[in-house]
Amino acid sequence: MKKSGLRDKASKSSNLASKIEQFRRDQEPAVEQHEENPLLKLSKVSKKEKQQAKTTSFNERLASKVTFNMSNGVSKSALKRRKRKEKEQLKPKMDDLLSSLPEATVNIVDSSTIKNKVFVKDPKAKPSNLPNPQKHTGHTKLLEAENQQFSKVLQDKKFQQSPFAALREAIAQNKQ
Repeated sequence: MKKSGLRDKASKSSNLASKIEQFRRDQEPAVEQHEENPLLKLSKVSKKEKQQAKTTSFNERLASKVTFNMSNGVSKSALKRRKRKEKEQLKPKMDDLLSSLPEATVNIVDSSTIKNKVFVKDPKAKPSNLPNPQKHTGHTKLLEAENQQFSKVLQDKKFQQSPFAALREAIAQNKQ
Protein backbone atom coordinates (compact mmCIF):
# COMPACT_ATOMS: atom_id res chain seq x y z
CA MET A 1 0.00 0.00 0.00
CA LYS A 2 1.33 3.34 -1.15
CA LYS A 3 0.94 6.54 0.79
CA SER A 4 -0.08 9.65 -1.08
CA GLY A 5 1.63 12.59 0.45
CA LEU A 6 2.38 16.18 -0.23
CA ARG A 7 5.57 15.30 -2.11
CA ASP A 8 3.65 13.09 -4.57
CA LYS A 9 1.08 15.82 -5.17
CA ALA A 10 3.78 18.45 -5.68
CA SER A 11 5.69 16.26 -8.11
CA LYS A 12 2.52 15.49 -10.08
CA SER A 13 1.61 19.18 -10.38
CA SER A 14 5.15 20.14 -11.40
CA ASN A 15 5.15 17.26 -13.90
CA LEU A 16 1.89 18.56 -15.41
CA ALA A 17 3.23 22.13 -15.54
CA SER A 18 6.39 20.96 -17.25
CA LYS A 19 4.34 19.04 -19.83
CA ILE A 20 2.25 22.14 -20.58
CA GLU A 21 5.40 24.23 -20.93
CA GLN A 22 6.92 21.63 -23.25
CA PHE A 23 3.73 21.65 -25.39
CA ARG A 24 3.86 25.44 -25.66
CA ARG A 25 7.50 25.34 -26.73
CA ASP A 26 6.64 22.77 -29.40
CA GLN A 27 3.82 24.97 -30.71
CA GLU A 28 5.99 28.05 -31.07
CA PRO A 29 7.96 28.26 -34.31
CA ALA A 30 11.46 27.15 -33.62
CA VAL A 31 14.13 29.68 -34.47
CA GLU A 32 17.04 27.57 -35.51
CA GLN A 33 20.23 28.95 -36.87
CA HIS A 34 21.23 26.87 -39.86
CA GLU A 35 24.72 27.41 -40.98
CA GLU A 36 24.39 28.42 -44.57
CA ASN A 37 26.51 26.38 -46.87
CA PRO A 38 26.88 28.38 -50.08
CA LEU A 39 27.77 25.30 -52.07
CA LEU A 40 24.68 23.33 -51.04
CA LYS A 41 22.40 26.37 -50.81
CA LEU A 42 20.42 24.82 -47.98
CA SER A 43 17.05 26.34 -47.23
CA LYS A 44 16.69 28.03 -43.88
CA VAL A 45 13.01 27.02 -43.67
CA SER A 46 12.26 23.34 -43.15
CA LYS A 47 9.33 21.49 -44.71
CA LYS A 48 7.47 21.32 -41.41
CA GLU A 49 7.87 25.06 -40.90
CA LYS A 50 6.46 25.73 -44.37
CA GLN A 51 3.48 23.49 -43.68
CA GLN A 52 2.90 25.17 -40.33
CA ALA A 53 3.05 28.63 -41.93
CA LYS A 54 0.59 27.57 -44.63
CA THR A 55 -1.90 26.17 -42.13
CA THR A 56 -1.72 29.26 -39.91
CA SER A 57 -2.21 31.62 -42.86
CA PHE A 58 -5.11 29.50 -44.11
CA ASN A 59 -6.73 29.50 -40.67
CA GLU A 60 -6.30 33.28 -40.40
CA ARG A 61 -7.89 33.81 -43.83
CA LEU A 62 -10.79 31.57 -42.83
CA ALA A 63 -11.28 33.40 -39.55
CA SER A 64 -11.28 36.77 -41.32
CA LYS A 65 -13.75 35.67 -44.01
CA VAL A 66 -16.12 33.52 -41.98
CA THR A 67 -18.12 35.36 -39.39
CA PHE A 68 -21.27 33.90 -38.02
CA ASN A 69 -22.98 37.24 -37.51
CA MET A 70 -22.44 39.24 -40.69
CA SER A 71 -24.71 42.08 -39.63
CA ASN A 72 -22.51 43.21 -36.71
CA GLY A 73 -25.09 42.70 -33.98
CA VAL A 74 -28.24 43.52 -35.99
CA SER A 75 -30.83 40.75 -36.20
CA LYS A 76 -32.35 39.52 -39.44
CA SER A 77 -35.82 40.71 -38.49
CA ALA A 78 -34.49 44.21 -37.79
CA LEU A 79 -32.80 44.26 -41.20
CA LYS A 80 -36.04 43.15 -42.88
CA ARG A 81 -38.00 45.82 -41.02
CA ARG A 82 -35.49 48.46 -42.07
CA LYS A 83 -35.68 47.38 -45.72
CA ARG A 84 -39.49 47.35 -45.62
CA LYS A 85 -39.56 50.91 -44.22
CA GLU A 86 -37.13 52.09 -46.89
CA LYS A 87 -39.33 50.58 -49.61
CA GLU A 88 -42.42 52.23 -48.15
CA GLN A 89 -40.65 55.59 -48.12
CA LEU A 90 -39.80 55.18 -51.80
CA LYS A 91 -43.43 54.62 -52.76
CA PRO A 92 -45.28 57.76 -53.82
CA LYS A 93 -47.92 58.98 -51.42
CA MET A 94 -51.44 59.85 -52.59
CA ASP A 95 -51.03 63.45 -51.42
CA ASP A 96 -47.92 63.79 -53.57
CA LEU A 97 -49.80 62.43 -56.56
CA LEU A 98 -52.69 64.84 -55.99
CA SER A 99 -50.35 67.80 -55.72
CA SER A 100 -48.53 66.82 -58.92
CA LEU A 101 -51.77 66.65 -60.96
CA PRO A 102 -53.04 69.80 -62.64
CA GLU A 103 -55.97 71.43 -60.85
CA ALA A 104 -58.41 70.92 -63.75
CA THR A 105 -58.21 67.12 -63.56
CA VAL A 106 -59.04 66.82 -59.87
CA ASN A 107 -62.76 66.05 -59.69
CA ILE A 108 -64.75 65.41 -56.57
CA VAL A 109 -67.35 62.73 -57.25
CA ASP A 110 -70.54 62.21 -55.30
CA SER A 111 -70.59 58.78 -53.62
CA SER A 112 -74.31 58.24 -54.34
CA THR A 113 -73.69 58.19 -58.10
CA ILE A 114 -70.78 55.77 -57.74
CA LYS A 115 -72.86 53.09 -56.02
CA ASN A 116 -75.00 52.56 -59.11
CA LYS A 117 -72.02 52.14 -61.49
CA VAL A 118 -69.83 49.06 -61.72
CA PHE A 119 -66.23 49.96 -62.53
CA VAL A 120 -64.65 46.53 -62.46
CA LYS A 121 -66.29 43.48 -63.97
CA ASP A 122 -66.63 40.46 -61.74
CA PRO A 123 -64.00 37.96 -62.89
CA LYS A 124 -66.22 35.04 -61.84
CA ALA A 125 -69.11 36.16 -64.05
CA LYS A 126 -69.11 34.20 -67.31
CA PRO A 127 -69.93 36.00 -70.52
CA SER A 128 -73.18 34.77 -72.08
CA ASN A 129 -73.47 31.06 -72.79
CA LEU A 130 -70.50 30.79 -75.10
CA PRO A 131 -69.05 27.31 -75.62
CA ASN A 132 -65.77 26.55 -73.89
CA PRO A 133 -63.10 26.20 -76.62
CA GLN A 134 -60.87 24.15 -74.32
CA LYS A 135 -63.39 21.30 -74.10
CA HIS A 136 -64.10 18.96 -77.01
CA THR A 137 -67.83 19.72 -77.32
CA GLY A 138 -67.29 23.48 -77.11
CA HIS A 139 -64.52 23.26 -79.69
CA THR A 140 -66.76 21.40 -82.14
CA LYS A 141 -69.59 23.91 -81.60
CA LEU A 142 -67.23 26.82 -82.31
CA LEU A 143 -65.95 25.11 -85.47
CA GLU A 144 -69.52 24.57 -86.70
CA ALA A 145 -70.42 28.22 -86.03
CA GLU A 146 -67.29 29.44 -87.87
CA ASN A 147 -68.04 27.13 -90.81
CA GLN A 148 -71.58 28.53 -91.06
CA GLN A 149 -70.30 32.12 -90.95
CA PHE A 150 -67.64 31.35 -93.55
CA SER A 151 -70.17 29.73 -95.88
CA LYS A 152 -72.39 32.82 -95.53
CA VAL A 153 -69.42 35.02 -96.48
CA LEU A 154 -68.66 32.84 -99.51
CA GLN A 155 -72.28 32.98 -100.73
CA ASP A 156 -72.52 36.76 -100.26
CA LYS A 157 -72.58 38.96 -103.37
CA LYS A 158 -69.90 41.24 -101.85
CA PHE A 159 -67.49 38.29 -101.81
CA GLN A 160 -68.06 37.67 -105.52
CA GLN A 161 -67.31 41.33 -106.30
CA SER A 162 -64.23 41.79 -104.04
CA PRO A 163 -63.25 38.68 -102.05
CA PHE A 164 -60.56 40.30 -99.87
CA ALA A 165 -62.78 43.18 -98.75
CA ALA A 166 -65.56 40.75 -97.80
CA LEU A 167 -63.15 38.55 -95.82
CA ARG A 168 -61.75 41.62 -94.07
CA GLU A 169 -65.25 42.69 -93.00
CA ALA A 170 -66.11 39.19 -91.78
CA ILE A 171 -62.94 39.04 -89.69
CA ALA A 172 -63.65 42.48 -88.22
CA GLN A 173 -67.15 41.33 -87.23
CA ASN A 174 -65.70 38.17 -85.63
CA LYS A 175 -63.33 40.23 -83.50
CA GLN A 176 -66.22 42.21 -82.07
